[in-house]
Amino acid sequence: MSSRSRSPYVELRCRSAFSFLEGASLPEDLVARAGEIGHDTLALADRDGLYGAPRFWKAARATGLRPIVGAEATLEGGGRLLLLVESRTGYRNLCRLLTLGHARAPKGGCAVRLDEVEEASDGLVCLAGAGESPLTEALRRRDEDGARALGARLRSIFGDRLWVDVQRSLDPR
Repeated sequence: MSSRSRSPYVELRCRSAFSFLEGASLPEDLVARAGEIGHDTLALADRDGLYGAPRFWKAARATGLRPIVGAEATLEGGGRLLLLVESRTGYRNLCRLLTLGHARAPKGGCAVRLDEVEEASDGLVCLAGAGESPLTEALRRRDEDGARALGARLRSIFGDRLWVDVQRSLDPR
């Protein structure tokens, strides 16, 4: 790790090159850059899989960076939820959830149902805002009732492990 001062910021929506067309850097390069800019923690959440997680974990542990592993799971009907692992149980549940999603979808796809997310929620933290979240999409459509209903459902599933993150990524919407 760099001798630069530590940053209180933690990137939770990082994707590697294993998220084809959505991430460009290898997990090892992400870890190295995080160290260069003073981060002591980084989350890697590839789309619909834990593809870069083993390499990310190994590189992070070797450099002293605290790794957080997760995945951005595509929901049946559209949208994605970012699910971060907080325990061994969470890792096991996320693996099972993604396996179910891949088994049902066409080759190369993934589609998990909200009831499956509910069954697999133990040990997982959900970030339900920003990006392609169904909550964000409902708000973009100005469907406040739909957003409230989805938010309430997610809150019933995750409790205090639900976070609604906000991003302004040069998106005028």
